[in-house]
Amino acid sequence: MRVLCIGDVHEPVAKDGYLEFCQDIYDAWGCNQVVFIGDLVDWHAISFHSKHPESPGAFDEYKLAYDGIQKWYKAFPKAKVCVGNHDARPNRLAATVNIPSSFLQSYEEMWNTPKWNWAFDHSIDGVYYFHGTGYSGLHPAYRAAREMGMSACIGHAHAAGGIKWLVNPNRRWFGMDVGCGIDDKRYAFAYGKHLRKKSVISCGVVIDGMPYHEMMPIEVYK
Repeated sequence: MRVLCIGDVHEPVAKDGYLEFCQDIYDAWGCNQVVFIGDLVDWHAISFHSKHPESPGAFDEYKLAYDGIQKWYKAFPKAKVCVGNHDARPNRLAATVNIPSSFLQSYEEMWNTPKWNWAFDHSIDGVYYFHGTGYSGLHPAYRAAREMGMSACIGHAHAAGGIKWLVNPNRRWFGMDVGCGIDDKRYAFAYGKHLRKKSVISCGVVIDGMPYHEMMPIEVYK
């Protein structure tokens, strides 16, 4: 398979031009499979943390995020989606007040994406794709790959990007942090406004199990 792995999008606060960048990478590499690494939506309005005073309410954020996701769905009508910690916020919040998951819409229904396969993880050509919840630091994907003993692609850590290999006498495997497609200047990321370490705007490509990391040329996609 020729897999395009798209980083955290966090609609409705995705970076302008990131969708077009991912389309260009898909075409340039001749990809035939798409994996969204998770956090397609931000759900800032129902965060467990404090809200930004200029952020929209829950229903308004849903409408904005829905419009954004529909653009991604039109661009990539068939895809696998890794459920991220932000995607799962409605389910997690419902669980705190004893609402069963069977009472809630599926991700496919909520975002009107019937041809997308939403799951917490996916495996393609021996590579394990999952959001990366619980992993952080300098090389989070490397840590995940080392612990699992198999190649892994993750998102979640916005400031991480790139590929790190593990090699022994019999085999080699990798961890790839695919980066993200967020706009650091939007209200949802105000908590990091003064941090010197900014988000890595990028995506990943995996050709028959071999990884490549693609940085978005910001001067082109503004």
